Amino acid sequence: KGHVVETVTDSIFITLYNFFTWRMITNCTGRYTCKDHKQVSHLPPVEVLRNAGIDLVVIDRLKQYFVSFENERKDPIYFIPFADDGSTGLITYVKMNENDEGTARYVHTLNSKSGFRRKLDAINVVLSDDCLVDMSHTPII
Repeated sequence: KGHVVETVTDSIFITLYNFFTWRMITNCTGRYTCKDHKQVSHLPPVEVLRNAGIDLVVIDRLKQYFVSFENERKDPIYFIPFADDGSTGLITYVKMNENDEGTARYVHTLNSKSGFRRKLDAINVVLSDDCLVDMSHTPII
């Protein structure tokens, strides 16, 4: 009931989906969270792509956006659309480790077209050049 079937043809999405173990986020069709926490929670988004075997030439063509929310208690977020139209992508939440000051852990979500767009709309984020960061970007929180 309420489940929508989507067909995803994006090669990066498929590679990540097949390399790691994902679980659909409850009541969020098209959004998946990575279940391989020990394997990926210490990896920034670009390293997740590299570990899955995404070609470096492909990674270099991608854009990475970083959004932080001043005066709000929301975690900063990385967005990596896999296509120019932003139809699929990786959304990564940055969580600071309370017991190890200065280090971050990452919660990676893989998103189909509907999931990616819906999440951007839900948090009222527009991916603009102002938010673009280098793939080696490290959050300072």
